[in-house]
Amino acid sequence: MKKITLLLTLILVSITTKAQEDIIIGEKFTIHSDIMNEDRTYLVYLPDSYKEPDYGKAYYPVIYVLDGETNFLTTVTIQKTFTRGMYNTMPECIVVGVVNTNRTRDMTPSKAVWLYNDKELFADSGGSEYFTDFLTKELRPLIETTYRTNGYNMLVGHSFGGLFAMNTLVHHTNTFNAYIVLDPSLWWDNRKVYNEAKEIWSNTNFEQRSLYIAMANNKYKTDEEQKHSKTIKEFCDGILYSAPENKLNVNWKFFESEDHGTILMPAIFDAFRTIFEGITLPVKEIPSNPQIIWKKYDKLSQRLGYTFIPDEVLLDNIGNYAITVGEKNGAKEIFKYEKKYYPDSKKASDNLSSL
Repeated sequence: MKKITLLLTLILVSITTKAQEDIIIGEKFTIHSDIMNEDRTYLVYLPDSYKEPDYGKAYYPVIYVLDGETNFLTTVTIQKTFTRGMYNTMPECIVVGVVNTNRTRDMTPSKAVWLYNDKELFADSGGSEYFTDFLTKELRPLIETTYRTNGYNMLVGHSFGGLFAMNTLVHHTNTFNAYIVLDPSLWWDNRKVYNEAKEIWSNTNFEQRSLYIAMANNKYKTDEEQKHSKTIKEFCDGILYSAPENKLNVNWKFFESEDHGTILMPAIFDAFRTIFEGITLPVKEIPSNPQIIWKKYDKLSQRLGYTFIPDEVLLDNIGNYAITVGEKNGAKEIFKYEKKYYPDSKKASDNLSSL
């Protein structure tokens, strides 16, 4: 009896092992940075449609995520959630997670050493300009020559990463199209970036740039953490909307139920939804009126100052939905647009030939 049980166990283990399949959400790479004089690790997620042979060769926005070792997975999860089915909340994007080597050095714009219990804190701070050069002169050119990117770039940073993102907006405005700044450390070095932003806010042209700021609720934290939140609140209340003539597309939100550590996922979720507000299609209305798609995307493109077109997988899904509800003329129009925007698509050709 024991031998039979053992044999059955071995068979079941063998079957289970054969049935296993890895779920891969991205790849890990290393680049040597001459600017930083060190090797840097980065992570890359590609949308499922990127390698789908029946779809045309699309070009994608890129989301650069700081603190990639912790924030990459969260960002990819939200991106995948928001681009499934027909009710998409944002475009399909490539996600690049930038992994830290020396976080304090890279994220801070100035050297500001603190003494705490006779110990120096942040002694190696102040290297953000080198990190900016690494991102823009080494990593991004590599991403853009390796993958099909469309030139629309987003930067996501939390805490010190949020400080870095805000500093980049202030001093390197055109580096990214959208800046997602999550509970940023604007208190750094006697509000250095806060004050620099205030100085240039009304006389800088931020046209075609978007800024989203999230603030956590730290009311039960220490005095230092209270200062952190107070600085963000004063910036958002006093500066953020003070110069509409600068043409910056701005939004901010206070997350009452989240603290500094828990704000990441709900804030990224809300940031993408806010920046791409208006992209979600009224799917049930489209089969009889496909022009809604182009009107929606034209309006989004005008607001963001960048031309966006519907993802092919979205057009394919909505076109087939139109067929299921008996609107073949609407489906044909949708598939014609699919072929127009993705001329090398086998899927689009097959869809048209089937009608």
